[in-house]
Amino acid sequence: MAELVMVHGIGPEGETEQGLRGDWARALARSLRDNGRAEHADRLDGGSVSLVMAYYRHLFASYVPRDDYDVPLSVKMAATGEEVAKDIISNIRNHASNPADKVQAARALEELDAELGPVQGPYAPLRVLVSMLGRLGPVARSGFAALSRTGVFHLGQVAAYLHDETVREGAIEAVLSQVSPDTKAVVAHSLGTVVAYEALHRLEQPLPLLLTFGSPLGLRSIIRGRLRPQPLSSPGHVKRWVNVADRDDYIVATLRLRTLLPDDDTVLERTRLVKNRNSRPHSAVEYLKHWQTVEPLAELL
Repeated sequence: MAELVMVHGIGPEGETEQGLRGDWARALARSLRDNGRAEHADRLDGGSVSLVMAYYRHLFASYVPRDDYDVPLSVKMAATGEEVAKDIISNIRNHASNPADKVQAARALEELDAELGPVQGPYAPLRVLVSMLGRLGPVARSGFAALSRTGVFHLGQVAAYLHDETVREGAIEAVLSQVSPDTKAVVAHSLGTVVAYEALHRLEQPLPLLLTFGSPLGLRSIIRGRLRPQPLSSPGHVKRWVNVADRDDYIVATLRLRTLLPDDDTVLERTRLVKNRNSRPHSAVEYLKHWQTVEPLAELL
């Protein structure tokens, strides 16, 4: 079984398991080489270190919009998507590195009631929020919500995971089916950190490392009545939890995830801060370029 289990997050429906695994493995190997761990990189490239991607993107097939006007979500899911969008705007206001981005996000939150006032229909608010996200600095530069269809689908993946038990259980099983006593680390990005969190709370054997980056854990829209189990805590069999964040990553709920856990929970370490490219603040590959992210894995390898 695999020594490293990767867990992807939100993204285009066209990203395949093989493609994601290859992208992450190449980024990891390059970081190891760039930081004097060529032997580890060679083992990874040669296949002597087993790496798998816990893949669940196909579970969202029924939630792919047909066009920019389609919202293939239940009313409840759309409402959750709205909450997540508002949380993203709050994230930018609270910890963006560019003061202008913070001001822009604060203004957007102030204008939100006026923007939503005249809209009609249960799905109109989500479309307004997607449009608003697309105008905000970090989001606009990344292309996350450049198109209504893209923005609705990305927010819809979060909502579908939280509301559709078939999606949720399928994603959790995708992780647990890859974890064995040989597994040294689970490496999770974006929504994958939520999936890994819930999955690893069901784990019945020790896991040396949980590595998360670009995590929305801590978003009010996810934690409030939706995350399982609550309150937020380290999975019982995880020995070490390292979290990495870029302050311009609009998905990151908090730069101080440790403060959301009980005081006696010492598994999760203080969040490590990195700086990704401005155009790709939420990219998993960008996170894997940083030694702060890769160093815990190098120790295990």
